[in-house]
Amino acid sequence: MHRSAARCRACRFSFLDAFTSLVGISIPAQASRPRPRLPQPRIQPCQRFSAFSLLRQSSLRSTDEPPPQSSIPWYLQIEEPTPPAPISPILALQEIPPLPPNSPAILSSVLEHLSTQIGLDNLVLLDLRHLDPPPALGANLLMIIGTARSVKHLNVSADRFCRWVRKAYKLRPYADGLLGRNELKLKLRRKARKLALAQSVGNTVATRNVDDGITTGWICVNMGPVNEAALPEAQREAKISREEERQAISDEDRAEDEEEYENPDDDYVGFGSRTNSPRIVVQMFTEDKRLEMDLEGLWDVRNTRRAKRDKKANVEATEAVERKKLREQQDVVDAEDEAEASIENRSEAPNRFDEARPLGSN
Repeated sequence: MHRSAARCRACRFSFLDAFTSLVGISIPAQASRPRPRLPQPRIQPCQRFSAFSLLRQSSLRSTDEPPPQSSIPWYLQIEEPTPPAPISPILALQEIPPLPPNSPAILSSVLEHLSTQIGLDNLVLLDLRHLDPPPALGANLLMIIGTARSVKHLNVSADRFCRWVRKAYKLRPYADGLLGRNELKLKLRRKARKLALAQSVGNTVATRNVDDGITTGWICVNMGPVNEAALPEAQREAKISREEERQAISDEDRAEDEEEYENPDDDYVGFGSRTNSPRIVVQMFTEDKRLEMDLEGLWDVRNTRRAKRDKKANVEATEAVERKKLREQQDVVDAEDEAEASIENRSEAPNRFDEARPLGSN
């Protein structure tokens, strides 16, 4: 055994443990090797004691001192604003768009009725009153775009909306693409019969993608000039509670007994009729048809194109005004130079006459 190992007491106990483990003799716990005592720094207990004392002092101060808000009067205390609650997706679908400036008086009630009573989702309001040339539906136009839940909901919504406009505002809207309830049932029955015949033969693809004029998924309701609307009737209708109106509209038996809406005769033929009265047009789509047509993108592109054209025209106008100002300033400078030159010529004319006179002449 090495001297350094024999001298070390810890090493001696380690050898003894190894030998006894081989022989099978157990050594009591008191005879186990003592752990070497390492020199511990004296800073740690001081740090712990100081940290504990600081925490204890801070806790005592916090308990002794009154809260800071108690000294402030209640009318000067500012409450922390609560974070806004997240909007549910269902409420986001039924959100009413903001009104544009100088909008007609009936526009707000029309939007509210379309959202709450008719049940159209994702309402979008397009202000097309500034377009030149005007759209084909007429000048001074406001367009509302909404999504129906199904084809049946689309037809029922357009029919009820036309009857509501006629009753509330004494207007005669024109619904392009609207089928009456009896006509819709008849065409759906014929379509089902044709589909059954095709399936009996074995042809299920031929009649699936055919445009039969029933499931177009698009109805355009043109309310016409809204300045002719009867506003007292609108105010009287606004006082009716929503529960009574919803109950009256949701009654299917009464809806079946009501008279179907028929479009009025339209004598105008052409595009872009110009009238000073604002017009409101409601575009009702199914979800697939709205994504396919993308009217919002179409009018946004046109508005962007018009904005670029107006910006270019404004830049050209400002440049023309600046060129005109520079030309006027240059004309003024040239006139001043000509005046100075004429004055100098007049002052030099007698001197030249004296120089040209011969000697000895008076």
